[in-house]
Amino acid sequence: MNSDITIRDVAEATGFSVNTVSRALNEKPDVSAETKRVILESVGKLGYRPNKHAPALRGTKTQTIGVIVADISNPFFAAVVKGVEQAARQRNWSIILGNTDEKYEKEEEVIRTMLAERVDGLLLAPTQTNKGTIMDLKASGFPFVLLGRHFDDLDTDYVVTDDVQGGFLATEHLISLGRERIAMINGPLHISSAKERFQGYKKALEHYGIRLDRSIVKGGAITTDDGYEISKALLNHEPCLTGIFAYSDFVAFGAMRAIREAGLNIPDDIAIIGYDDVEFSSCLEVPLTTIEIPEQKLGSNAVSILDERIRDRKKDALRSILEVKLIIRASTTQMPHYPMQRISTGR
Repeated sequence: MNSDITIRDVAEATGFSVNTVSRALNEKPDVSAETKRVILESVGKLGYRPNKHAPALRGTKTQTIGVIVADISNPFFAAVVKGVEQAARQRNWSIILGNTDEKYEKEEEVIRTMLAERVDGLLLAPTQTNKGTIMDLKASGFPFVLLGRHFDDLDTDYVVTDDVQGGFLATEHLISLGRERIAMINGPLHISSAKERFQGYKKALEHYGIRLDRSIVKGGAITTDDGYEISKALLNHEPCLTGIFAYSDFVAFGAMRAIREAGLNIPDDIAIIGYDDVEFSSCLEVPLTTIEIPEQKLGSNAVSILDERIRDRKKDALRSILEVKLIIRASTTQMPHYPMQRISTGR
């Protein structure tokens, strides 16, 4: 069989439309026996190979789901995928993994590929720079669940963590240590998790009577290099910082490098807290205080919701919001000569 031959080639060779060829190959009753004979004869001569998931065209499920993440090299997404894979295996599902590198064009491309593979449903962490793909999926009725991110103005299934709570806990912890000049190095604000972590940061400052200074709030950080460059510039202009809350552990790693290069000590001069609790955050020379996300539970809950959606496409939107947890390590300690405050953790 020749994988280069397409259904369009068969249509051109026989003089029938692509739709007629497709219906003949899928044994639709409205195609005459003679038409089927001609088409099948041409298929044999050309060496056309139908889609390997052709049974799905007749309504049979492929027992395969697509999983699309923003950055598979990030241990956070790797842990989420592990949770997805374990839950999928329990349902005898296979997964196909795709990666967007936070690029909308790749999101479009990967979704097209997944649909061509006849997956039964999709789990995806959207780039959120454009919601066109999500609106198209929603309009088509195809089963999908958003993973770790959501759109405020779209009624979709999703599984996320309580990022407002996480932002509050991180900022409150630094305040409790006497760190009141607290910068936030955030992700891009079009990403829902970045927007909500910033909301938590603002809530904590307001709750404890600290004025929000937007000059020490920087956005757009995704990678370790982003964290380094933004922190380096920030430290050049803001020498009195006492704390940094980073959008993710990866961003925090870059910030830690910039702090060391500036000749400052972590945590005596600047305490720093990350987000995600990726596996090696505890293995650094100065172990990183962070907000723990239950990544594998996030993945498994998404599979459960997708399972429900595949079985009942008319259900109201299904949502799961998971709690997060503060993990205290050596990168955050009391400001020297500052009396310990008693703060009841909450929102």
